Amino acid sequence: MGKWDTVDLLRHARHDWLNHLQLIKGNLALDRTDRAQEIIEQVVHEAKNEAKVSNLHMPRMAELLLTYNWQQNAFRLDYEVIGKERDLSEYDNPLYNWTSAFLTQLGKVIECEAEPHLMITIQLLEEKARISFDFAGKLNLAEFENAQKDLQADVHNSLTIIESYCQENEVLYILELG
Repeated sequence: MGKWDTVDLLRHARHDWLNHLQLIKGNLALDRTDRAQEIIEQVVHEAKNEAKVSNLHMPRMAELLLTYNWQQNAFRLDYEVIGKERDLSEYDNPLYNWTSAFLTQLGKVIECEAEPHLMITIQLLEEKARISFDFAGKLNLAEFENAQKDLQADVHNSLTIIESYCQENEVLYILELG
């Protein structure tokens, strides 16, 4: 995960927005207003999630999530924040470190036959916060099972793995903060 300077950030953000606008414009030109409306709703949903993840006071995690798809990676990453935003700054470093290790290990074992996808969901419950990592795509199961030992050993004491499983086409981890 490289360090971004201001110009790089603006260039990538502008590129994303221009892509969205071109999709909307193209669909309107083809008189596919329903599809154009879907794209607009998707862009609004993404922008709201970007704002929510930015408001969690976890700058390292926010940067990771906001910029991940701008790089050449083996899979697409999407994320969603559910619940009332609050300060999770004390979890930023341990969550960033574990997530970075998870993404690296996952990237090493993916078999790119389909379109692999990782969905990260941040659930902000009343007293707890949970982060789920739900991967769908083909992977080398034996290699990932070896990596799982390292992932479980590297969990910071402020994070708890409350559920995990790994199958040939799916990986799920749920972490609880606190």
